[in-house]
Amino acid sequence: MADINMFEKLDQTELQMILNKLPMQDAVRTSLLSRQWKDQWRYLSNIVVKQPPRKEIEPSLASFISGFWGNKIHKFHVQLNYLPDKEEQVNSWMWFAVTKEVEVLKLDTAMDGDKDPLYLTPPFVFCCESLVSLSLKGCVVELPDSGNLPNLRTLSLRRMEVGRTNGGTIRKLASMAPMLERLSLVNCMRTRNINIDVSGSPRLKELSIIETKVDLARTTGMDILAPSVKKIIFLYASPRKDYNIYDVSNCIEFTFAISEQLREYLWTEVREDWLSLRYHVALLNLLPHFQNVKVLRICNWCVQSLYKAEVYDKMKSRVTLFCTTLEINTAFQKWELPGVAYLVKACPAVEDLCFVMAPKQSQIPQLFLKPNDFEERWYWRHEARSLVTAHLRNLKTMAFKLPGAQYHSLKLWPRDLGIFFKERENGAELVAALKQSSHKKLRVVLSTDKQHRSFDK
Repeated sequence: MADINMFEKLDQTELQMILNKLPMQDAVRTSLLSRQWKDQWRYLSNIVVKQPPRKEIEPSLASFISGFWGNKIHKFHVQLNYLPDKEEQVNSWMWFAVTKEVEVLKLDTAMDGDKDPLYLTPPFVFCCESLVSLSLKGCVVELPDSGNLPNLRTLSLRRMEVGRTNGGTIRKLASMAPMLERLSLVNCMRTRNINIDVSGSPRLKELSIIETKVDLARTTGMDILAPSVKKIIFLYASPRKDYNIYDVSNCIEFTFAISEQLREYLWTEVREDWLSLRYHVALLNLLPHFQNVKVLRICNWCVQSLYKAEVYDKMKSRVTLFCTTLEINTAFQKWELPGVAYLVKACPAVEDLCFVMAPKQSQIPQLFLKPNDFEERWYWRHEARSLVTAHLRNLKTMAFKLPGAQYHSLKLWPRDLGIFFKERENGAELVAALKQSSHKKLRVVLSTDKQHRSFDK
């Protein structure tokens, strides 16, 4: 009885706050708790439905929609295993959300295979003026002639294809959403050329392009026109044949990475020199377009792929980048050292240099580098001194981060460097070169998840 009284004391606002944090099915079940809760589910503003294993969601969702009494909804999120015979039902769910002036709409078909069916998104979705955030996965986009998304701020498209009549789909979408601020494209148009033209969205600040699949047709290309974007994240597993960057003039932060799903593919295919060369060439072709960014982040796969540029083609492949902050993901393994040297030499204006050293279980194998290209110890000792004295003249801070590390007893400098750089001794070699240099007012930062310490050189 005491529990029932507690439920009865909750006011309408508190009830809805609780219900809107529950999945739809659980929210409906709360109607059994007390008379006050009986019909509260009919006014939910956050509707989240995820298909459980070996169960269908169509009957329960249809029943919920028919019994819904609210005028508006804030969030409508549906995750299901889509099949073509469900298209009419899914269309009715989308229409329900649009007519209830939904603000956050997310449809996840939970299908990732190349042969999995794609859902044809109805054109009326792109005429929903209330939308603030739209996320579609496993869909074909067929745009109406006059769509309108005046309040859309965030757009996420995963495994998106375009209809036959829609040329320049991304450009049209961008022009429909003049307030768009963030755009994410994940595994979109994997076997066709993709034109990422967002010049119609002057407020767009963040652009993520992620391609984790390795089965891209090697004849496909990508065009990028993003004049207003300030932050770009670019991740791929297998480079396309061509990348044409037309305008990224306002970009100040660029993150470049190769997908972690690449490892198995590389072991089976990229050991051929001409295949590994594709990663090397793609990176060298892309970097010059981002030479004026202020913040540059590079993953360890990219670092390793640059070995050829540093070991063989030092002058021919050299690029100049004007970033003031450079973050390199590396464990200072032998096959990563030439790429580290290449990047540092390419950034003469860098003031803040950060090395993110992956935990041992996350370190990448040797895939691009021939084992006899150089003698590791002699090469890196010479390069470390050269980098410090000749290429890091503007450096103010050098940081070393150990994410996931438990060591947190950094008390003495530099006596405990051997513990901090355990199995990453080449990192300690770089610190030793700094200590012997004539650099003044330089800070060295050592950090783990447990502690952050900085020292004057």
